[in-house]
Amino acid sequence: MKPEIIGDVRIGSHNTFCPGVVILGPAVIGDGNYFGTNTVVGGLSRLGQRSRRRDAGKVRIGSGNYFGDHAVVHAPVETLTEVGDLSSVGAGSIVAHDARIGSRVTLSVRCSVGGHCVLLDGSGLGIGCSVRPRTVMGHWSFAGTASAVVEDVGIGELVAGNPARLLRWNFEGLTRFGLDREEIAGVRAFLESGSAPAEGPVARAAEEFRTAVRSTNRKPALRSWPDLEAELSRG
Repeated sequence: MKPEIIGDVRIGSHNTFCPGVVILGPAVIGDGNYFGTNTVVGGLSRLGQRSRRRDAGKVRIGSGNYFGDHAVVHAPVETLTEVGDLSSVGAGSIVAHDARIGSRVTLSVRCSVGGHCVLLDGSGLGIGCSVRPRTVMGHWSFAGTASAVVEDVGIGELVAGNPARLLRWNFEGLTRFGLDREEIAGVRAFLESGSAPAEGPVARAAEEFRTAVRSTNRKPALRSWPDLEAELSRG
């Protein structure tokens, strides 16, 4: 079944579109993706609707991804909203503007990922999780069911709660991602010492995490009248 396409949209081959799928460009979609009933790709968020730059960017979706019924991927306010390869966006989940979802990432049913978030390869969210805007989840990390993730989650961490707090290392995620014994040993050494090897998947993961954190810095919370006054004076 063909989706409803509005604007500049490029679609690869062997994609499956269930009834009611809407894709608003500009968007680029790879091969072999599944889009469930009433999935929307490229819809404007409220912030994007108000922004003068709402046409500045695009949605880019890789290959082999799954989007459950009523999933929503917002158009960017700045440059790009992205989903990598072989990831899953569960039914009723929302990926907000300018978020970046890596490869082999799992969003369970009814998850909300805020604007400018970065979920790096192999990370995941349990049912009903929410992630605060401009938050990073490191490789192979996971947030348990109904967690509210309000701070960056480090590589390989398993967090849960509201607000989410570290419980332990995400051993299941390390094996599910397919790391071999040597690679898992490298992850363990990194987690225990904080020192990444010079090369290999752990080194790449550490560098990507640092880069993502630098690129998603949030403004400090305004917690007092002096904070508010200082913010207004800068305007």
